[in-house]
Amino acid sequence: MKRNLLFVAIIAFVCGMSSCKSKEFANDGKINSAMDNSRTSLDWDGTYSGVVPSSDSPDVAIELKLNSDFSYEMKRTCSQKEISFISAGAFTWNPAGNGIILQNVNAKGSFEYFSVQENQLLMLDKNGKRISGKNANKYILKKRMVEAPSQDSKLTNKYWKLVELMGDPITYAEGATKEAFISFNEDGTVNGNFGCNNFSGTYTLQDGNKILFSRMAATMMMCMDNMEVEGKFMQVLEMADNYNLNADKLVLNKARMAPLARFEVVHK
Repeated sequence: MKRNLLFVAIIAFVCGMSSCKSKEFANDGKINSAMDNSRTSLDWDGTYSGVVPSSDSPDVAIELKLNSDFSYEMKRTCSQKEISFISAGAFTWNPAGNGIILQNVNAKGSFEYFSVQENQLLMLDKNGKRISGKNANKYILKKRMVEAPSQDSKLTNKYWKLVELMGDPITYAEGATKEAFISFNEDGTVNGNFGCNNFSGTYTLQDGNKILFSRMAATMMMCMDNMEVEGKFMQVLEMADNYNLNADKLVLNKARMAPLARFEVVHK
């Protein structure tokens, strides 16, 4: 333990990255709803990296991994002195759900603060406030994006019928000639029907069941009895960023929010 504390002191001196000893995280607002904060609406877990300024030394390269169990690992490397320091611990969210506090298990009372944004972390000062000055826009760690794997064979070449949309079950009139569905093709294209209008586009899969729809286009027929379903289905394809697949059931989600849409395979 003493040796670890000594390393903390050395790296703080060499890199100019002294520990922050504040017991409070500055909170910019009241607690937001579950639909409106970074903790619930963003895919925040992953690895972030960047090179940030230091007032007393060369710039410092930082690699920070946030895990879904609220633990973290951080590696700091002074760019010109080739000295690295690795720390680990747990982090907590502020009441507004838009920022995190890192607690170093090897340095009791040491805290670091970050604002959590879409695919990036913004480093804050020792009081949890935005860093000001000419280098303020350089205190950013970008999320490392993973390359897309091969297509999911359990997803492609199937007729996925829409059975639930934003929590509401979808019913079809007896004898209806059209129903809402989606089909994924092996070439990365997607097509389907919103319940009246046909649509097509492309999709990309990434590790961790991530999915992104793009280049979407649709026909523009007027369907008075089905416009609400059509509008919500379109919105789902714009919002969805991950999916769950279990046998003949598919769910499209946005981060950790409630499921956006549920589908079931229809064998034709």
